[in-house]
Amino acid sequence: MVEKKVPLIYYEKESIAFIEINRPDKKNAFNYKCWQLFDEYFEKLRSNSKIRALVVTGRPEDIFSAGFDVTPTDPFIGDMFQALENGDKAKLVAGFAYIQKIITKLSHLPFPTVAAINGLCYGGGVELATACDIRVIKEGAVMCLPETRLGLIPDIGGTVRLAKLIGPGRAKDLIFTGRKIFPEEALRLGLVNHIFPRNDFQSHVFIFVESIIANSPMALRVVKEIVDSTLTMNEIDALALEREKAAENILSRQCIEGIAAFLEKRAPEW
Repeated sequence: MVEKKVPLIYYEKESIAFIEINRPDKKNAFNYKCWQLFDEYFEKLRSNSKIRALVVTGRPEDIFSAGFDVTPTDPFIGDMFQALENGDKAKLVAGFAYIQKIITKLSHLPFPTVAAINGLCYGGGVELATACDIRVIKEGAVMCLPETRLGLIPDIGGTVRLAKLIGPGRAKDLIFTGRKIFPEEALRLGLVNHIFPRNDFQSHVFIFVESIIANSPMALRVVKEIVDSTLTMNEIDALALEREKAAENILSRQCIEGIAAFLEKRAPEW
């Protein structure tokens, strides 16, 4: 009964953290309380040395998130409507910055993050998913960025991250048209990495994430940092950073266990 009242459910399974969006009566649309909890969980996860990966998904079997809950009584939405009425650009910018900062915390977590898109994923749900390292989608799920139909834009990092993820031309196509994107096209565009079966979707997600965390925690962390940091660098600076981080990774000495485990034909103990 308590879980029904909690908009986000956090739990840990082995060394994997899970955040489940849990507002089924609102199609898991994000309200102000959701953002407060996301902020709290991302902040705590940043310094949680036990956690090796994060999965973000939806609690109902067929809904990831419908995006923003635009109910006027919601504190965040109410403030944004008031700023609109007053022509207060600074307050609008501050509102967008608040949500962008929270989602950026997700993208900057030091371990792999996976968006498990288990169903309907619209607007802000897509933007949240693009801040994760990897996206997997369930057969039959649908994604959409419908903001332009409403006179809005994907304004919490969506235009920026989507363009980096799939390229500017493809990003413009999806945002300009506001059309539905089904799993096969999402995979073809590079918007998602894998399509998993409808049956036992969460089990497939767990097995996939386990295959990631079976690898060296330090190596995963360093690879994530290099890939994310070098996207806008020139090749010389990017290779210099790779050298520095590769040396740091070696000095962590996790490679000693990894090589020993390989030679002894056993699973490494990180």
